[in-house]
Amino acid sequence: MNNLFKVSIFLLVGLLAGCSSDDDNTTPDQGDTTVDLNEAKLDDFKLSEVTYLDINIDQPIIEDGVETKPGRIVVSVSETTDVLSLSLASVNFDESKFEISPKVGEVESFEPGTVIAYTIVSKVDPDKSIKYLVSVAKEESTAVKITNFKFEQSKNGSLNKDIEAKAISEYLNNRGAIYILVPQGTDIENLVPTIEFEGESLKYKQGTGDSADYPETDLSFDFTSSYNIQGTMNTNELVLLVENAVNLMRYRVIVDFENPIEFEQTEISTPDVTQGDTRRFSFKWTHKGNHYIEHNIKARNYVDKTSDDKGNIFEATLVPYNISQGTLIKPGEEGRVIIEVKADGTVETGNYEVDIVFNPKYDLSRARINNNDLVDNTNHYEDLFDPFILNVKTTVVK
Repeated sequence: MNNLFKVSIFLLVGLLAGCSSDDDNTTPDQGDTTVDLNEAKLDDFKLSEVTYLDINIDQPIIEDGVETKPGRIVVSVSETTDVLSLSLASVNFDESKFEISPKVGEVESFEPGTVIAYTIVSKVDPDKSIKYLVSVAKEESTAVKITNFKFEQSKNGSLNKDIEAKAISEYLNNRGAIYILVPQGTDIENLVPTIEFEGESLKYKQGTGDSADYPETDLSFDFTSSYNIQGTMNTNELVLLVENAVNLMRYRVIVDFENPIEFEQTEISTPDVTQGDTRRFSFKWTHKGNHYIEHNIKARNYVDKTSDDKGNIFEATLVPYNISQGTLIKPGEEGRVIIEVKADGTVETGNYEVDIVFNPKYDLSRARINNNDLVDNTNHYEDLFDPFILNVKTTVVK
């Protein structure tokens, strides 16, 4: 009886094991194998070697899941593009589902008249595919702009090296400006620029004169600012006009000196200040630049230099030297830096040291240097100058 029971148990276990083995051999679910070719469509055709000017994409026609007409892509590049050996930079489709041939990064020759067929194939069903016929065309650019402006040492005896433009900026309404800083001591009354541009022609005008064609020979200009307070403008400003049949761009040329603000002292130690008092001290500075500087330029930053991080108790402002100068400091004039030490009752006694940082900007709309930050469609402030730093020390005593 016991033997019969053991045999029955053995057979039952074997039967269960066989069922388990059959389950393990079941074919795994392959998921949905439906291929939607619409997912393979390209929405761009960026090139690795060049940025295109324009692109036109006609999508392939797909009917009942089958392509009935290939797509077409025409990429337009600048007429100045020398080499048309180009490659596709990227694709937007899921690369786990589709692959493209020629591959991303594979260089093809797109010489004029050449059409390259790019085929996108499903990885699930290789019989499912779409095609794009791709060509590249050179297009005449309608852009007009100054691409380079500099003073070359070989053309300007007062320079010991070439000076490149600090910035070439374009704004709204076909307006722009070229900003260039020259070393102190440069003869700005006799400077020859070297200008490179895109466009059909380059013209110039200075002051109230009429515009004239810019000659192929070197041309010397006097860049000394002649400021008109009523018109808030530099009446001697050089203007360059670049144009072609459809576009025109107007650039104002702004020439100034590096470091137009020269402090009489860059390190100052004030007399001691009694705790609870506020004291004002005055020190001289000189305007060494080419454009007017607006009064009341306040320091933008105060860098604590004490070892125990006492903090800042200073406030500094650049003002005219005397009231007769009005609100604008002319090139060559002197001014004062007013340093206020605020040692109110909460200020600890001890030594204080900060780097006072001035960071004035060029106000293009008013042709002057000031402290404004407002930038909109009509106001443009360029951060041209390195910060002007004044180290100040004081001791607060009881």
